[in-house]
Amino acid sequence: MHKYLTIVFFLLSFAAIAQPKGYSLVKNTAALQQAININNARIQTITSDFVQVKNMALLEEKIKSKGRFYYKKENKVRIEYASPFTYLLVMNGNQIVVKDEQKTSKINTKNSKAMQSVNRIMVDCMSGAVFQNKDFNVIAYESNAGYLLSMQPATDAMKKMFKQIDVYMNKKTMDVDRLSMTELGGDYTDMHFTNTKHNAPLDEVLFKAK
Repeated sequence: MHKYLTIVFFLLSFAAIAQPKGYSLVKNTAALQQAININNARIQTITSDFVQVKNMALLEEKIKSKGRFYYKKENKVRIEYASPFTYLLVMNGNQIVVKDEQKTSKINTKNSKAMQSVNRIMVDCMSGAVFQNKDFNVIAYESNAGYLLSMQPATDAMKKMFKQIDVYMNKKTMDVDRLSMTELGGDYTDMHFTNTKHNAPLDEVLFKAK
């Protein structure tokens, strides 16, 4: 299961953490939440290219992957890894499908609270609903160019998985430009999103859990 969790991402500690360089605390968090909600109310689908960088303590070199990301309301996510290997992750409601070159694995998140939480993290980050996720506490920062939503695990289940998750948003477009996840052991994953498009028609077959 750890293999699946490391594909997803992100969080940050409240108290003993220094303010991120170049950012200041958002003074009116309620206004930011409202702006995010208004922006995402008009978005039905999101498509993006992404580059993922995985840093593991046991490996000297970072693992770099590229692929395509799809999101569709409600609760549908598809992450296609195209290089250096092919890998597919589909989240659709309570179903998660992971497919590599050897096999396909299916997970029903109803049977795992931890996987329910991981599923919700991804959906919330792309739909702008991180403030409503009770598994985390969120601190909002801003710079001239963007927002940083730092998420701290608030439940025992999440504390066992993550140390920190950061969601970076473009201030003009309110798009998620980057997701950064740090695990308890110090390994971390960064996903950078580019060429983001909204409301392109997406066939339901993309999100079939099969």
